[in-house]
Amino acid sequence: MTRRFLALAALCLGLMQPACAREPAPVPLPEPFDVAAAAASLVEVSSARALKGIRRVAVPQFSIEFVTSDKVTAETSGFAAAGRASVSGYYRLVGVDEPDFQALANQLYAGFVQALQAQGLEVVAPEQLAAAPTWKKLVAGGVPLPLRGDSSITLAPPGMALYGASRMLANSGKPGVLASLSAVGAGFTGVAEATENLALTQELGGAALVEVALKLHFAQLKNENQGFLGRLSSTAAVSAKLHPIPTQARLSVQQGAEVAVISAKQPLLLDPAAFSEVRKQAATTGEVAGAVAVGLLRLAIGSKDSSSSEKYEVVADPQRYGERITANLAQTNAMLIARMVKER
Repeated sequence: MTRRFLALAALCLGLMQPACAREPAPVPLPEPFDVAAAAASLVEVSSARALKGIRRVAVPQFSIEFVTSDKVTAETSGFAAAGRASVSGYYRLVGVDEPDFQALANQLYAGFVQALQAQGLEVVAPEQLAAAPTWKKLVAGGVPLPLRGDSSITLAPPGMALYGASRMLANSGKPGVLASLSAVGAGFTGVAEATENLALTQELGGAALVEVALKLHFAQLKNENQGFLGRLSSTAAVSAKLHPIPTQARLSVQQGAEVAVISAKQPLLLDPAAFSEVRKQAATTGEVAGAVAVGLLRLAIGSKDSSSSEKYEVVADPQRYGERITANLAQTNAMLIARMVKER
């Protein structure tokens, strides 16, 4: 039991580390898309021991976090006599909303199950999973979905909730010291719930537990003043490159006390055709008046510094967004499954 506890503790604490690391640069999905080649080059596995001999699986968690707003800031250094300039760009996804996201989550889950079956794996029926006492307990103690935040919404097929490692990953995305403490607390809870997964496996006739967590951004935001020369510029600028980007694509497998995490090595650039345009959001009367007042104050005190904020809308056509996201995330899930099957 001690060995099991230490292994599960290492998993749960290890899952918190990516949130503190510098995010690698996104890479495009290869075209034409070859599942086996993409799985070999873009996917990594934490431990293959948990994947050996898998024949029967259950999918107790399948969640997708859709980022709906984000910001990026740029500033100059104010070198010599020049004033310091800074700008913040606020970007918001429009055209699609919670019902569209929920439909996508349902469709992708169904496609994921079919993809597992296509690889010769037996998948525990949702009715059998829902009847398992331990799963009921885990869901009752988890975070109900949808989980709505200021900048994102997390959804899953009806009846599912965030618990264990998935809840810990959701906590790790929050800013600040309190969020870090929350993530640590969730880590200890995750150890207990991972232990309960052993009981759930037994209730499901020895099925391995497969859990999926995806996070989808809508643009590549860039600070145009990065680097020494960029900060010497007299103006500050930000930009957005329209791409759906899975910044997290993670599949965990628990078989007995062994756990493997299969994940994309880097964020993935998906088809930009999911979006139609990026446009400036019209400023309100209050925002215009506030900007004028700040400008007059700087003029009065002789300040050369300048700062501004710009609001943008990234526009998605619901039908095209749904088609492209479904197709691309299905490819992403196929890579994870292919790597799992290769290692079994």
